[in-house]
Amino acid sequence: MDAGLEATTFGLSRGIEFSFGQEEPPIVCFRCGECCARYQVCLSLMEAQCIADDLGLSLDAFLDRYVDQRWHGPESFLLRQRDGACIFLEHTEGSNKTTCLIQRVKPAHCREWTPSLYRRECRDGLAKYWKLTVSPSGQLEGTEEKLRDFHSFIESPMIAQKTDAYAQSLGSYVRRLLISFYRPWLSL
Repeated sequence: MDAGLEATTFGLSRGIEFSFGQEEPPIVCFRCGECCARYQVCLSLMEAQCIADDLGLSLDAFLDRYVDQRWHGPESFLLRQRDGACIFLEHTEGSNKTTCLIQRVKPAHCREWTPSLYRRECRDGLAKYWKLTVSPSGQLEGTEEKLRDFHSFIESPMIAQKTDAYAQSLGSYVRRLLISFYRPWLSL
């Protein structure tokens, strides 16, 4: 087995080993969508308005189409699920990857999710979509082909571009969130 692949640890740089007893290092999200399938996302009224604006919908149209009507919170909502996952999760056909269709304006609960070796969702997604497991020492385990595919994905320019675009979009997202919050007072 290639020594570089053998030492790759769950999205970390080559040669870094991780033990579950150590402080948790940052890892890259490998876009399996498990977190999007396990939880029904709660969003605030302001977040709902921002997403509606981004989709070109009125707030009422957004609430009718995308919010779970069983949740009757006047200031918070639950996003609907479709096919067992968030309604805004799109699976890339013929691929192990998913895409968030509202990445630029996704709710705080989604933005604050941190991929982790400690998260069952991340380990399950790794096993389900990449056919890899994490050893007790934090090393990826699987066939050489699967390890190579995963490593190529993590280091791909596409992942770097998506990460950069998301970081840049946070500025406009926060600005729009603040504007939607202060809009009632600005018109006085």
